[in-house]
Amino acid sequence: MKPCVPWLCAVLTTAFFTPRLCGAADAGANGNTPEAVRNAMADYDAGLALLKAKRHNEALAAFRKALEKAGAVKEPAGRTVASVAANNAGNLLMLQGKAADAETLYRRAVASDAKHALAINNLGVALLKQGKTREALQTFEKAVKTDPRQGLALNNLASLLIQAGNLKVAAKYLATSLKLNPKNQRQTLLLTARLYDKADSKPEAQDKLWQSLVNTTDGSPNARLRLASEYLQAGLLPQTERIFNGLLKEKPEWPEARLQQARLRALQGRDAEAVKALRELIPLLPKEPAAKTDLAGLLIKTGNLSEAESLAREATRNFPADPAGWFVLGRSQEKLGRHLEAEKCYFEATRLDRGFANAWNNLGILAARREDVKTALTCYMNALFADPGNTEAQYNLGRSLVISKTDFERGVRLLVTASSGSGEAAARAKKFLADLEKLSKGGDPGWKTADAKTKERR
Repeated sequence: MKPCVPWLCAVLTTAFFTPRLCGAADAGANGNTPEAVRNAMADYDAGLALLKAKRHNEALAAFRKALEKAGAVKEPAGRTVASVAANNAGNLLMLQGKAADAETLYRRAVASDAKHALAINNLGVALLKQGKTREALQTFEKAVKTDPRQGLALNNLASLLIQAGNLKVAAKYLATSLKLNPKNQRQTLLLTARLYDKADSKPEAQDKLWQSLVNTTDGSPNARLRLASEYLQAGLLPQTERIFNGLLKEKPEWPEARLQQARLRALQGRDAEAVKALRELIPLLPKEPAAKTDLAGLLIKTGNLSEAESLAREATRNFPADPAGWFVLGRSQEKLGRHLEAEKCYFEATRLDRGFANAWNNLGILAARREDVKTALTCYMNALFADPGNTEAQYNLGRSLVISKTDFERGVRLLVTASSGSGEAAARAKKFLADLEKLSKGGDPGWKTADAKTKERR
């Protein structure tokens, strides 16, 4: 239930793998393409198949082979295959946390095809991961100039402008993204909510900004509910409250609005009101899994584990494709001490949603408890890749990298980033950094005791 707004729109799975382009395929079918390119296309297709089978290291090798074969050919078909192969190889390296190596491949992708806007965007992400903010900003601008419809680049550029305080220009980019890229709408709306938060603390001023600069709501109840839901996801609770008060005054029995209001009550710490509302909503929303999973999550929070487990199991039976149900069932099992069952549930949640950061984070915690450092690091990296702004994942990965001596420098950077956030994870990151300073002076930070008290992400 904890809101979290990533400020960086990293390479998304929806645009992660570039399929073979029709022009190159058609040329190959007509026999007009050099043999080297046809061989490269075969390696590229093999890489896609390996990728689908989640054999990432073999897929990376296949894409590299395709790049080398196609890169030696000057014809357009060769440049196209080289560009998409380099882009996909770079994406796989980003998954491994190798931003500098990924940067090299993205530059090869752009060198092979200067109009490959997705590769230009991904190059910007790799630069940003390495702290090269100014160059990343220029790269995102280049991606947008190359393809004004490139939604990831529009959002990444807007995100950096929000960070820099250039809100009017950021709003224009977000407005363009909302109009041209419906697939990225949720991400864009979350960034828009962040824009409001930076612009003014007064709800009236933020609503005015929404209408004048973004202009995507027509004032209808459905549009206002969507806006309130995005405010809620962004953690802008006063604005959410104001909109819900108006909506439910007009339509007091609207179940979908009442569900979002119940979520608001939970975030406000008014658990009893939220539980009561969710119990009433379950029979009114028989096709909505969130009523049961949200209630189960609140019951876990209040210690009613038996009912929480029962509700979560019912949710997974009725909605087996809903990852949230498996996640909350995993939490109930973990609270009950059934760690193996919890792990199975979290894995199912990540299978259904590869971007489920909280599930990856909890898998990492379980792996750390059984001292499986390699698995824990992989899970934390997956969590952070899914949600770069996830403070809990930043803390867990940073701490693990430091303690395991895998990458001390990167671990400290992550801990510093986490410490600038909010909540329990930020507080733990600050303490850990203080412990590191104590250790450097010969003190005992008491980490072994702390290991036994690792808390799961809520």
